[in-house]
Amino acid sequence: MKKLLLLLFASILIVSCENEPIDGDLTGDTNNGGTTGGSESDDLSLLLYELDTQISFDFFGVPIESVTNSDINVINDRIVSGVNAFSVSGSPFETENQTITRNSSGQIISDISINSEGVTTNETIISYTNGMISQITYDYYEDDIDDYTYNFTYEGNTIIRTEVGSAISTVFTLDGFERVIRKESFDGSTSIQNESLVYSGVGNINSSVTTGEIESDTTYQFDDNENPLKAIYEDNYLLRFLTDDYTDEIGPQIAQFLSSNNWSSATFSGESFTFELQYNTVGRIINRDITYDFGAELAFEFNERFTYVN
Repeated sequence: MKKLLLLLFASILIVSCENEPIDGDLTGDTNNGGTTGGSESDDLSLLLYELDTQISFDFFGVPIESVTNSDINVINDRIVSGVNAFSVSGSPFETENQTITRNSSGQIISDISINSEGVTTNETIISYTNGMISQITYDYYEDDIDDYTYNFTYEGNTIIRTEVGSAISTVFTLDGFERVIRKESFDGSTSIQNESLVYSGVGNINSSVTTGEIESDTTYQFDDNENPLKAIYEDNYLLRFLTDDYTDEIGPQIAQFLSSNNWSSATFSGESFTFELQYNTVGRIINRDITYDFGAELAFEFNERFTYVN
């Protein structure tokens, strides 16, 4: 179960730490002189992003609830550190800190998680050839079943991912703006999972449709205000997707973290969900509550808080 929570943390914090590391510095210390989320200034940078996640689901007849609380510190639109605490069904919270190392070009070469006892729990190593990601290796120390080594090749506007010891490969197709517009996975030569994404002219995702082992049809709606998360997450855009599982959906990640405006609602295969957003007086988002309730078998709740600094 701990592995499940680490994967959840990866899906949230590593969205910046394990993304395509093209540009950007990881420098400086956290600044505690922040301005409250309700500041009236419109010339503010995000200082602290807090994301609390609660997942409830049924595991072979046993109700499970996991809670993950993440504090992500930001300087100059770059994540500099993060602390994650997680608990399962009322168990004591466990805390992990993430250490990120970059090369002289600012590209991430390692991502290591260390628990409160100082023990390394997992690490991701990224290798490059001619500035492009050529290999990603993940090692979860407590259980080798989730370890993987991905290799990458590039053909035109596609990135082809193969996994050592597996017959499954994944092809990522990019548009002229370097955005993923399609993710298709194959078992040998047979297509087993496909996701197609459509974007708006202002930089938001309009829709994503998945077919294959998992099927969904999602449309996304946004407000008219600037999404402060895009600036801090788009620096490392592709690595986020290149490390995921072949069944993971890209659409919701782009809507929450990488679209130009703030994600305000969504329709999943005909079922609509409207989120609760709060703003300061100049329209900067300060809180967002996202709730998905799919019944007794699965429910998600995301509570986000945004703190800014001049």
